[in-house]
Amino acid sequence: MDLYIRRTGEYRGPSMVFLHGGGVAGWMWDRQAEFFRDYHVIIPDLPGHGRSADIPFISMNDAASKVLTAVRDVVGTEKVILVGFSLGGQLAVEILSRWPEKVEAAVILSAMVRPVNTGRTFLISLLKKSFGLVRVEWFSKWQAKSLYIPDAYWEQYYRDSLKLTRDNFLSVMEANMSYALPETFANSNVPALVLAGTKERGKVKASVRDMVRANRNCTGYLVAGAGHGLPLADPDLFNEMVYNFINNIRLHKNAKLKRVV
Repeated sequence: MDLYIRRTGEYRGPSMVFLHGGGVAGWMWDRQAEFFRDYHVIIPDLPGHGRSADIPFISMNDAASKVLTAVRDVVGTEKVILVGFSLGGQLAVEILSRWPEKVEAAVILSAMVRPVNTGRTFLISLLKKSFGLVRVEWFSKWQAKSLYIPDAYWEQYYRDSLKLTRDNFLSVMEANMSYALPETFANSNVPALVLAGTKERGKVKASVRDMVRANRNCTGYLVAGAGHGLPLADPDLFNEMVYNFINNIRLHKNAKLKRVV
């Protein structure tokens, strides 16, 4: 079974692939699809999510391979601009580490590449016991606010939450918490913009520095005042940063950006 893919924009333009975070689906990129309408925008629903809910999430490597297979069916051998958030950002790292020849440029947002070692077993056990909460409306509304999901998207978010099986949820969380920066990431020659918000978890912010120091083709910034959900919380700022990066327009003049070295 193939991943569900939505295509918008100018099919003859440069191809951009947007990879969403865990627990949501491709709809989180609606504002980006609108902004980049002169590009060929390709938005997969990742394994276990949205319209790909029936496809098991097995591992980070397997999900990245499925994404590339689905994209290849659309663009053939053309290189793509890759944009990933959170879980999608980790998948972008995985793709750059294993198949950099498929990518023209990348934007990696809020990707944690430092494993959660202390207490991970306890956290997974807690998640197993609390999984039913994702199906409770009040909890779903609270969680949506913490992810900066606009009210207009809450019903879609809730419907997709109901599609997420317990097995897929736990597989995603285990993969997310155990993900470490692959050694081969250092070999990628793909220009990459690596971002995190100043209000994100310490491991997420530290991951920006790890990637910048591991690969000289990475440029890293922390975004002042941003939490975990920048494309939804401030789509105009995020779109501007992505556009400027892929068009070689300097970012350092943006007062909200603090360079990471």
